[in-house]
Amino acid sequence: MFRRTIDFTIGLLKWPLAVFMFIMTPALLQSYNFFDFYTFKFAMLGAGIFLYFFILFTAGRNICFSMQIISHELTHVFFALLTLHRVGRVRLNPDDSGGSMVVKGGGNWLITLSPYFFPLFAFLYMLIMPWLLQATGGHWLIHVIFGYFIAYYWATVLSQVHAKQTDIIREGYLFSTILIIAANLYVTGLLFAFNGHLWGGLAKYTHKVWQQSAGDIQFCLELVRQHL
Repeated sequence: MFRRTIDFTIGLLKWPLAVFMFIMTPALLQSYNFFDFYTFKFAMLGAGIFLYFFILFTAGRNICFSMQIISHELTHVFFALLTLHRVGRVRLNPDDSGGSMVVKGGGNWLITLSPYFFPLFAFLYMLIMPWLLQATGGHWLIHVIFGYFIAYYWATVLSQVHAKQTDIIREGYLFSTILIIAANLYVTGLLFAFNGHLWGGLAKYTHKVWQQSAGDIQFCLELVRQHL
């Protein structure tokens, strides 16, 4: 019963969230001006990003693509469990063409689209990254590894977003496009903020994005009010 309530609530939030994210997109694009990319931490992050794409183009795309499929399906599983669903079966195609997952008791758009904006492996690494930095005295390699996981997330999303993607078709092109673009802009900003200031950076970044978008939101609300 509680699971159905969660699905119903997530369903109600679908289009209000899409409208909100659409309004926020200009602020999200401008938010990257907040970051000082000319720092040692970002240089090491960039090294990790370069390392991933170097491996991608030299060590064999098939291996990387298989890992992307695994990440995709595990992200479905993560959000299914997060919204109290039972996972019936997870299958990876032998030819590395994709995979599938069965959610018992239905599902919701968050489960369906989560792999296209949520960096699962980067998130798991974030849980231990503060401890690693403390234990190693802030070793530069910690940021390199984080950059590797960020590139892994980017490559996974870019390789799996296309017009024939069944998840996107299921939730509709319009909603999926708005959500995937805006959510990826926001998530990437959060990852950059974490690289610089760990968990405290997420709140600071979100606050700055909200400040940047306040005028746009006010303008849209006034426009709606005038036409009611």
